[in-house]
Amino acid sequence: MRTLGLLLLSFILMPIQVLAFELFPMVQSLDDLGKGTTAFFKVSNTSLVPLPVEITTSKRSVKLNNQEMLLDTEDLMVFPPQILIPPGKSQTIKVQYIGAPKQSAESYRLIVSQLPLKSEAEKDAIQMLFRIGALVFVSPQGAKDDFTSTVKTNSDNTPELLISNTGTSILELSKHSYSVELNGQKKVWNWEQLESLLPMQYLVPNQQVKVNAESLFTQ
Repeated sequence: MRTLGLLLLSFILMPIQVLAFELFPMVQSLDDLGKGTTAFFKVSNTSLVPLPVEITTSKRSVKLNNQEMLLDTEDLMVFPPQILIPPGKSQTIKVQYIGAPKQSAESYRLIVSQLPLKSEAEKDAIQMLFRIGALVFVSPQGAKDDFTSTVKTNSDNTPELLISNTGTSILELSKHSYSVELNGQKKVWNWEQLESLLPMQYLVPNQQVKVNAESLFTQ
């Protein structure tokens, strides 16, 4: 099984004049059954040259913060898998979940990768490889939110906030407040207070995020 880390924007000596395509949306949710198994993405070529791209999918494995590995998967069907987009134009991509029913939500990457142009004029030029990876969440219809939030001190006596997704749905961190207690001091923090510290906005089931909470106790 192939595993790899993904940088949402990965650049290899890329000329700026061809660094220009967009993917929308960057987060999409699907059901594991029924009409909600299908969604659409749009790839826009904002450059002045034709844009050949390849669309692939991977399953995410995440446990703590943004420590992500990508695994081979056949759970998502993409059409078309390769396209050539003229300058200034867009192409719609259809994504459908075709895997087995799920007991809890899981997450995937839809990865759009630019392919090198086969041009005689550019055969000696440095080619770019530009990739964008969107999040795709697949959830069972009965999935439920549940989470815990605690603060503990580490070996350096620094308070650390730990949020754990203990439910079966995707936990959208911005929609909740987090109550904790440390040494008899009670705190409740909302998303606006935590946004600058948290490295993500979503947690999949069994995923945790841990951040330094020292600044939060001085607010």
